[in-house]
Amino acid sequence: MRQDSDDTALAERVRGFKSDPEKVREATEFVDQLIQQAKKEAELKQKEKDRSKFDAQDQGSGNLKRRLGRARGFVLRMFDALCNCTQTAAAAARTTARNNPFTKR
Repeated sequence: MRQDSDDTALAERVRGFKSDPEKVREATEFVDQLIQQAKKEAELKQKEKDRSKFDAQDQGSGNLKRRLGRARGFVLRMFDALCNCTQTAAAAARTTARNNPFTKR
């Protein structure tokens, strides 16, 4: 019973609000302002997110030092592998020639 009376009172208030064009205009302006403010905040958050994405990729000297260290390590490993490969290939050729019973000495 009480809920029915609350529903009718609310319905009457809504009708009264809708019948007053000044109140409807003010409410519309208020909602428009809220929407504009929400758009501005969303744009700011998106810009901040984009900035942080680029900042995460460019952390400065710490990230650069890490990248250079990894590149240096890669180059050194490649150089060692190539130099070691040539030394062992030459050594293997010498030992193969020495141990070959069919070659003239």
